[in-house]
Amino acid sequence: MAVLAFCANNANAQLNDILNKVTSKVSSATSGSGNSTLSTIGSIISSKLVPTSAQIVGTWAYREPAVMFTSGNALKSATSSVVSKQIETKLQGYLNKAGIKNGNMTITFEKDKSFYVLRNGKKIASGTYAVSKSDVTLTFKGKKTPSKLTPQLDNGTLVVVMDATKLKTFFENVGSNVSQLATVTSLLKSMDGMKVGIRMTKK
Repeated sequence: MAVLAFCANNANAQLNDILNKVTSKVSSATSGSGNSTLSTIGSIISSKLVPTSAQIVGTWAYREPAVMFTSGNALKSATSSVVSKQIETKLQGYLNKAGIKNGNMTITFEKDKSFYVLRNGKKIASGTYAVSKSDVTLTFKGKKTPSKLTPQLDNGTLVVVMDATKLKTFFENVGSNVSQLATVTSLLKSMDGMKVGIRMTKK
C-alpha cells in the first residue's frame, strides 16, 4: 500500500509540475505583447465543431484522453498542443490502471436517443442521451448523476469534454473504478477554462 501511495503521489507531483508550466506560459504571454508563437490548433473548443444529433449516431471507439480549453480563456494564447498532450498522457496512466485503453471501450449512439457502452465486448453501461445547441447529456440507467459533455467533431474524431470535477463521475457512470482521479481532478480544476474528457474514432 505504501508503494502504491508513493507512485500516486509521484504521478500527481508530475502533473502539478506540468500545470505550473502552463501557468508560467500564461504569465509570459500576458506580460508582453500578448501574442504567442505557440500553436493551439486542436486545443480550443469551437462552436463550428459541435456535431448534430445525426452526426454522433454510430459506434465510437475510445482512443485517448482529451484536454481542451474554452475560447474565452487566457490559455488560448499561451497553451500549446504539446502541453495538452503531456496532461493527456498523465491521465492515460490513471486510466490504464482502470482498464481503459485504446480501442477496448466503445460508445454506441442509436437514432432513438439510446446509447450503450461496451468494454472488451461486454456491456457495462446504457441509457439515453439528449443533444442541445452545444452539449450532449448522457443519462445512465441506474445512476443518479447524468454526464453533461461538450462535443467536438472533426475529420471522423469525436471529442467529448467536461469540467475536470465531473471526469471521475463520468468514468464511474461507465462502470470504471477510477478513485485515483479524485486527486488528479482537484489539480486540474485549478486551471480556469480547462475541460477534460475522451477522444474517440468512429468504427
